[in-house]
Amino acid sequence: MSCENLGPVALIRATQHCRDRRELSALEAEDLVAGLTDLEVPDVAKMEFLTAWATKGETAGELAGMARAFLARAKPAGVTGMWAGQPLADCCGTGGGGRPIVNLSTAGGIVAAAAGLPVAKHGNRGITRPSGSADALTILGVAGARDAGQLAGCLGEVGCAFLYAPDFHPAFAGVAEARKILSAQGKRTAFHLLGPLVNPARPQVRMVGVFREEDMSKMAGAMEILGVESYAIVYGEDEKGVPLGELSPLGRNRVIGKKQGQVFELKEEASKDWGKSQDLEALGAEESAAKIVSVLAGDGMKAVRGAVIWNAGLMLWLAGMEKDWGEGKRRAEETIAKGAARALLERWRTWSRGKLG
Repeated sequence: MSCENLGPVALIRATQHCRDRRELSALEAEDLVAGLTDLEVPDVAKMEFLTAWATKGETAGELAGMARAFLARAKPAGVTGMWAGQPLADCCGTGGGGRPIVNLSTAGGIVAAAAGLPVAKHGNRGITRPSGSADALTILGVAGARDAGQLAGCLGEVGCAFLYAPDFHPAFAGVAEARKILSAQGKRTAFHLLGPLVNPARPQVRMVGVFREEDMSKMAGAMEILGVESYAIVYGEDEKGVPLGELSPLGRNRVIGKKQGQVFELKEEASKDWGKSQDLEALGAEESAAKIVSVLAGDGMKAVRGAVIWNAGLMLWLAGMEKDWGEGKRRAEETIAKGAARALLERWRTWSRGKLG
């Protein structure tokens, strides 16, 4: 496919190739970003391509190609993979499942950061669920770092930071309307999968939750192509076998990834009564934030506390800070118990007030 004309014609050709079940090359996928983000290209052409691509099924190479193109257009983060001699980490979910779940990876990131792991979380407002990471953090009184200077300042003063995707990816604006329309129609797009791949700080440690088990291998493959040093793609189910999009203390879990060059696969089942999945739900950002605050204070519903501990614990092991996942869980639980996670949230609020003031 010729991508010299990176407008409607290129998208139409790519759409037909997807309908024909033909895999796009990484270069084709990379070049298509110019058409997707061009404000002069009609939204209908973008929607038709995104729908056809999702129907065909995205591949690791296609996702990596798209991610490279978006990263090339991103605002510089000022850091690349490391912070103060330690690997920088991110934890997020692909979304797209539609369940109104508490922002567990956001809370897990706070706990992991309080345990000493520098975290640069990349996220957005909710598209397919009531509360995205940006929504919950706003209610918590936390502001995102809007440029490289603020990112460095927040990491230095707090130990973690939030990169609001639209601030660092102005190119997203070109496809925002098409995504919004498709979401309203209940149609998923590859942007659910692209989000975790385009953190402009390029963390060396990444944990990504998926709602569909079949997405695990393609996300792992994309991480490999992009050269991420340590990553974990996680899939968890509740007590009824329904996907959560996060690690779950309630049912079956499967984790695949690579840790410092070594490929691994983990399987974990609920080991005790951590409550029920309805406790993990939040009808909006206010409820999600309230449940997070309760957990960070050492209280909260068992299911939420368990999920946060499991997610933070895996991050700590993945970053090489603990010898196994079990030790990571114990460290996460101790971090909450001694008040370090609550203290970090307060530092983050203080930093945010200074930035906004």
